[in-house]
Amino acid sequence: MKKGLASMSVILLMIAFLGTTFPVQAKSGISDIGSSAYKEQIEALYSRGVITGSSDGRFYPRRLLTKAEAAALLVRGFHLSPIQPIERKNPEMKKTFTYTDPLGVIDDSFSIPSAADIERHWGLPYIEGVLKVKSDKVANDRYRPNDTVTKAQWVEMLGKTIFGTEQPIDFKRKMVDLGLASAEMAQSGDAITREEAAGSLHAILFHPEFKIVTVFATSDIHSHLEPYKPNGAESEIGGLAKMSQAINRIRSVQPNTLLVDAGDAPYNTNIGNLTEGASTIAVMNEMKYDAMVLGNHDFDFPFEVLKRNAGNAKFPFLSANTLYHGERPDFLKPSVIKEVDGIKIGIVGVTDDQSAFYTHPKNVEGITFEDHFEAAQKAVDEIKERTDLIIGLAHLHGDNKVLPTRVNGIDIEIGGGQDIVAFPQKIGDTWLISPGKHAETLNQINIQFLNGQMIGLNFAHIFMTDNLEEDPAVANLIQHYSDQIDDKMKEVVGHTLTDLDGERQTVRLKESNLANAIADSLIELTGADIALQNGGGVRASIAKGDVTLEDIYAVLPFDNTVVMVEASGQTIWDALEHGVSSYPEAAGGFLQVSGLQYTFDAAKPSGSRIVEVLVDGQPIDKTKKYKVATNDFLTGGGDKFDMLKNETTQLLKTKHFLRDAFTEYLEKHNTINPQLEKRIQILNP
Repeated sequence: MKKGLASMSVILLMIAFLGTTFPVQAKSGISDIGSSAYKEQIEALYSRGVITGSSDGRFYPRRLLTKAEAAALLVRGFHLSPIQPIERKNPEMKKTFTYTDPLGVIDDSFSIPSAADIERHWGLPYIEGVLKVKSDKVANDRYRPNDTVTKAQWVEMLGKTIFGTEQPIDFKRKMVDLGLASAEMAQSGDAITREEAAGSLHAILFHPEFKIVTVFATSDIHSHLEPYKPNGAESEIGGLAKMSQAINRIRSVQPNTLLVDAGDAPYNTNIGNLTEGASTIAVMNEMKYDAMVLGNHDFDFPFEVLKRNAGNAKFPFLSANTLYHGERPDFLKPSVIKEVDGIKIGIVGVTDDQSAFYTHPKNVEGITFEDHFEAAQKAVDEIKERTDLIIGLAHLHGDNKVLPTRVNGIDIEIGGGQDIVAFPQKIGDTWLISPGKHAETLNQINIQFLNGQMIGLNFAHIFMTDNLEEDPAVANLIQHYSDQIDDKMKEVVGHTLTDLDGERQTVRLKESNLANAIADSLIELTGADIALQNGGGVRASIAKGDVTLEDIYAVLPFDNTVVMVEASGQTIWDALEHGVSSYPEAAGGFLQVSGLQYTFDAAKPSGSRIVEVLVDGQPIDKTKKYKVATNDFLTGGGDKFDMLKNETTQLLKTKHFLRDAFTEYLEKHNTINPQLEKRIQILNP
C-alpha cells in the first residue's frame, strides 16, 4: 500500500468525517459531491450511516482512501463490530487470539491493541474490527493506518470480508466472477479515491440480492451472568449485561440478526444454582435469544426444573435426541425455522448422547438420549427442503468435530461443551464454530448471501472486557437476582447437634468431624466406594445449631467440582502417602476420608509413613479397582497429587461444587451429629 502523508488539519477532518462512535448519523447533507460521478451512491451510503459528513459538511470525494478509512467503511457497511481494546500495560505482552485447552482463560493479552501504531489512532475500533475478521493484517507490529489503499487491495479487503479467510480463495477473482467488482479495479495498482471506494461498496450493499444475516452465538455460559476474574488474569472478563449491549449496538443498524446458545447455560454458579436456572433464563429472555440446545449440564437439576425453565423461556429449547419415557417432551423441539430478511434459516439442536453420565442419576430418571449423529441427520432431513441454510447447535464435546463427517446438510455448527476459543474450521461442507465459555466472548458470524445462496461468512470473537458498557436493563435484572441470592444465603438448610470442627490445625493435621461429613456427602452423591477430600479445601467451622447456606459457603468457598474416578488400591495408598508427607506441617494436601481408615507413623520418613489402609475393615487390595469420589482440584494434580491425575480413569464429572454436595447431604438428613470415628490414626505424632 502506498504511504500517504497527512497534515494535522487533514487528520482532524478525517476524524470528523469518519467519527469514532458507531454508528453516527450527520444531521446535514454533504456539500461537495455535486460534481461527483458517485453522488447518488455516496448519498445512499450516507443515509445508512456507512458514511458520515465532516464537521464542515464536506466529503472530500477525490482524496485517496487510507487504510483506517477503509476499515471504517467495512465495519459500518458490513455490520462488523468495532472493537475497543484495553490499554497495553505491559509493552512486552504479546497478542493472543485463541486457546485450545478447556482450562484456558481470557487474560489481558487477548484484548490489547493488535499493533503499536494504532493505539492512539482515531480509527482504532474500526481497525480492530477488520483485523478480527481478518479482512486485513498486521506486519511487524505495524498496521500503517494512514497508508493509502490501491484499487486491487480494496477489492481484496472486500472479498475477505464477504467470503471469509479460513479457507484458500482467490478473493479478487471471486469478486469479479460474482459481479461484485470489475476486473479492471481488481487488477489496478492505482490508489483508490474515497468516491471510488464508495461507489464500489454501494454496488455490493445495494445489490437487490445481496444480504447479510448476523448470527450471535454463545455456549457453556454456566450461569456466569456477572463478570469474574479468571485465574492468572489481571482484569475481569465476561458479563451478560456487557454482551447484551454489544449485541444491541449491532441490532440498532442490522435488524437481520439471530442469537443462539449451544448449551449449558442455566446453572453452575451461585446465582444460577440457587435460583434453579431461573435467573439465567430471565436474562436470556431480556437479551432476546432465538434458540438454545440442551447441553449435558442442563440436566444438573431434576426433569421438572428443566421443564419449568423451558416454560419460562421466550425461545425454544432444542434437542433432537432427548426423550422422556420414550417420547419427546412437548417443551423440546428437534429444530426451528427462522425467516430473516427472506432467508429461511433452520436451527437444529442435538445433545451429547452420553449426557446421563455427566450428572446425578436422579436427574435423568426416565430420560434417554438417542444416538446424536442419527438424530441430527434425521432432524436435518426433515427441514432441508424448507430452508436456505441450516445451523447445528451441537453440544457434543469431542464429537463436535466428528458431526460434519457423519451428518450431511449442516452449513454452520456451533459446537458446545469443549470450552475452547478457536477460529472457524471448515470440515467437509460445514463450518465449525468453537464459542468459548462463561460469557467471556460473544461470537459474531456474519453470513453473506447472494441470490439466496450463502457465498461466505466472516467471524469475530468479541471479548467481554471490563472497558465495555453494560445494557442497563440486563444489569438491573442481574442485580435483582443477585439481591435475592443475598437473602437466600440466610436460608437454613439443616442442623447440627455438635460443633463442626473445620479449623486449620484440625483439617490439615488430623481427623475432622466436619470433613468426615463432607467426605460422606461425596459418597452419597456419587455412589463411590471411597471419598478423598483435601483438608485445605475446608476453610471454616460451623457452630452447633442451624446451618445456613452462608455457613456452607464459608466452609467450602472454592468452585471445586465433584468427580468420581476409578483408581487402584495402590494409587489410593500412594495418594494417602503423599497426603501425610508434610506432617507435622499443616499442609492443605492432608486427606480427609470416607469409606476407608488409614494409619500412618509420623516417625518414619516421608514416602513410607502409611502403615495400614482398611476398606470395610479389611486391608486394601492394591490390585483392585475402586470408585473414588473427590474433587477436580485433586484429579487435576493439585497439591501435587499427580497419581490422581495420571493413574486414574474418570467415571463421572459433575457440575456439583463440593458445597452443593454438602448442602444436599444436609437437606436430606436434616439433622447431623458427625463424630470422630478413627478414620485417621497417627502413630508417634
